[in-house]
Amino acid sequence: MFNLIKITLLLVLITGANKCFSQTKSVLFYKDGTSQTGYVTFKKKEIKFQEQKKSKKEKIKYEQLDSISGYINPRSKRKDNNPRMAYIFPTGKDGKDFKVYDLVKKGKVNLYTYSKYGNYPVLWLPSSNNIGTTPVFTGTRNNITIYGVKRDNEAFVTILGNKDTSVSFITIADSFKTQGSEYFSDCSELKIKIKEGEKGFSKKDIKKVVDYYNTKCHE
Repeated sequence: MFNLIKITLLLVLITGANKCFSQTKSVLFYKDGTSQTGYVTFKKKEIKFQEQKKSKKEKIKYEQLDSISGYINPRSKRKDNNPRMAYIFPTGKDGKDFKVYDLVKKGKVNLYTYSKYGNYPVLWLPSSNNIGTTPVFTGTRNNITIYGVKRDNEAFVTILGNKDTSVSFITIADSFKTQGSEYFSDCSELKIKIKEGEKGFSKKDIKKVVDYYNTKCHE
């Protein structure tokens, strides 16, 4: 009896999550310059798209997309209704995997974070018909915000400081000093500030670092 209740609740969660994540109308911007308006459900390696809520769902690979505009996180506490842009960029050594990012700051170097729409922990379970998997959103968002930087002419978002080594909350190796000073090497004063670990120029101050580069560093 208990197992039956668990299964029923799980099915309700799955149904509710799928509905919740496909109710907001969005505009898809493709890499070929075309666009399309409809309803989007974010999946692991693709989106499912419907022009109308009752129309058949179409699978669209992330690699075809440049960005998505208009979605609003159903769990968000935002008071405004301004459309938010989600940007699709390749990741991994072969560039065949893609991630969805939110733009935090725009400039000579753009600052991104993993999309708040897609960063809820997901449990991928076998679907009811044993074909493929179904995402179950746990409802708890990660507290860690991962930031990345990218110039307009770069294909990949660079995550800085992702190789730190820590023991008992003490950082043994600060990779942000190495990676950050290398990425911003075209600005000598910023490179020195990062490498020497000046206050306001560490990994946790990435917004200040990007602001400094965009406003005080000149080509």
